Amino acid sequence: MVSDFDGTLSRIVSDPWGAEILPLGRRALRILASLPGVHVVVLSGRTSADVAARVRVGNVSYVGNHGMERGFVPRRGRPERLRADVDDASHEAIHAAERLADEVPRLVGEPWLVVERKPPSVAFHYRQAPDVDAASARVRAAVESLDPDGHLERFYGRRVVELRPPGAVAKGEALERMVAEWRPASVFMLGDDISDALAFTSLRRLRSEGVTDGVAVAVQARSEVPAEVLQAADIVLSSPVDATRFLSALARRLIMAK
Repeated sequence: MVSDFDGTLSRIVSDPWGAEILPLGRRALRILASLPGVHVVVLSGRTSADVAARVRVGNVSYVGNHGMERGFVPRRGRPERLRADVDDASHEAIHAAERLADEVPRLVGEPWLVVERKPPSVAFHYRQAPDVDAASARVRAAVESLDPDGHLERFYGRRVVELRPPGAVAKGEALERMVAEWRPASVFMLGDDISDALAFTSLRRLRSEGVTDGVAVAVQARSEVPAEVLQAADIVLSSPVDATRFLSALARRLIMAK
């Protein structure tokens, strides 16, 4: 079972640092993580350490930065002790991300801009902007003026612009790596944004090739759902609350099947 965090296990909130896991989601993950033969993964754009501290469930793999980081919290383990392996990146990309993290806020000059530093990448959130379209244009313009040669790849999500090293692994590749390692009979993948759609697409391809079975579950975290997410999903749930209910029902079903 693989799940995104923001907008899936957690409601989308104006301040990204205020996101909290829904209580039913935590209970469902704890049950799922206790079942033999079940791998539980939280696959997030946040760093592994950040999302592990918010979820706080043991016997779970925390795959952060869209797949560039991977750590594991053992049963009864402390998330604060998580040590994640991070994919290598060039010094040029690391320096570029650090420079943009410093300089984009100076160019934008608005209190609604939230900078998420997660070397070797950086994300600029504008969830709190009164005019989201105008904020998106300003952030993108600042990025283009500071990195005109494209040393960093652009990833555009809902109310966020993320810059990552060229060729960095994304959620689709991260899911494929885990399937190749664990060879599960079935995969449930839950998510709400464009980055999750990449994992949905990978899962559906693996399913069509007979590598594994599974279901891609989109979550409608806000009124607007990116078209890419709807097109790549098998089913759509109406909210993070429904996503946690889905996980709870899945846990009950697996217990009954044991």
